[in-house]
Amino acid sequence: MNDDSDSLDYKPQRMSLDDAKDLVRRQSSKILDIAKLRGEVSPAAPHASLCKDVEHGYRVNHWWSVVGPSAENLKEAMDRLHRELPKQGWKVYRYGHANSKARQLRLEAEDRKDHHTVTIELSLPSTYPDPSKWEKKMRDSISISLASPCYVDKNYEPNDQ
Repeated sequence: MNDDSDSLDYKPQRMSLDDAKDLVRRQSSKILDIAKLRGEVSPAAPHASLCKDVEHGYRVNHWWSVVGPSAENLKEAMDRLHRELPKQGWKVYRYGHANSKARQLRLEAEDRKDHHTVTIELSLPSTYPDPSKWEKKMRDSISISLASPCYVDKNYEPNDQ
């Protein structure tokens, strides 16, 4: 998985910002379909961010979450994502507990075809043995952070969203 601070190890393909956002939306929909969750999906839309050192380069990020299902249903969805994403062309790089006090389950993967990367976290504050005041206000959820590789669009300007 690439880090913005490193130089790219690939040549960004040309794609309009609108097409790249559509592709990211489709990837997000596939992930939600695989999870088989019914609940409140946050209304966040994909947005563009600048790719450093790439003229007219950008990547599309999409952060969203699902709240509402029971802790058990969320755990099952996370297990399903871990099993099914590889069958859909994703390579899982990491599946385990995050290095945090909450030790939430975390999955990191990359789509082998489109090279999107995803980080999926399962947060179950209702199951914490000694939740903080802040954690008591949180709802159980699965959070998804999806990012495209860098694309180039000669019409892209850094303020475009």
